[in-house]
Amino acid sequence: MTDVHHLRDHPARYYEVLGRVMSALRETGALNGGSHLDWWSGNGGRTWEIEWQGGPFPAEVAARLLGTPEPGAVEDQGEHAVRGLISPGRGENERAHLVVLDVPVNLRAIDPIGTSQVWATLTPTQG
Repeated sequence: MTDVHHLRDHPARYYEVLGRVMSALRETGALNGGSHLDWWSGNGGRTWEIEWQGGPFPAEVAARLLGTPEPGAVEDQGEHAVRGLISPGRGENERAHLVVLDVPVNLRAIDPIGTSQVWATLTPTQG
């Protein structure tokens, strides 16, 4: 595999990937409960780095973006704006890695609590 500098070699595709991912984050609500969203060009224009604090684990976000079920759920594939591969990143619950339109996208959460805990926190209890 050759080292591709996406920003230099395919700038339109490189920014399209960021647009698709950011739009999907908004449309799916995948980062509900998270805060301090940030993104930057990584590895000299070869990747996108997306980071947030709290909220869901990166693998949960990646699964939601790709429209794949979360671990343990029944598979139901459909058409989605973001397509790609998902794999765990370095760090057990803090990172995930996507490849969207051949551009690597690294997801990182600082102090994530997971989707189930986000919903427990956001859902008022009746008492």
